[in-house]
Amino acid sequence: MTKVLQIISEIRWNFGADVLSFTLHRVTGVALILFLFFHIWTLSAVFQGPEAFDRAVSKFNNPAGHLMEYVLLLAVILHLVNGLRITLIDLFDLTASHRGLLLASAGIFVATAVYSIRIFF
Repeated sequence: MTKVLQIISEIRWNFGADVLSFTLHRVTGVALILFLFFHIWTLSAVFQGPEAFDRAVSKFNNPAGHLMEYVLLLAVILHLVNGLRITLIDLFDLTASHRGLLLASAGIFVATAVYSIRIFF
């Protein structure tokens, strides 16, 4: 709990693109791990037979389920693009141009989010 309060204090005092990027990367990472457990739990219905599996999967074939899939896609894209940005900065010593890379990754994220709305909805 102390670590969470420390992170919140850091965000409050040093709010900017870097801290926001750091926080979103951590939050999406935790959210993706939680999704992975939920996904495995849902797919484990296959061991109870085809009817149980179809019933478990059909729960997500509605507008709320499509919204959850869209949010999942956004979390994956945000985590992926930010992770690639961090990797490029670390491997090629691009700390001087990290703001430009942040804007480029934000652009890729927004373009993917806007394009995928048509697919999910």
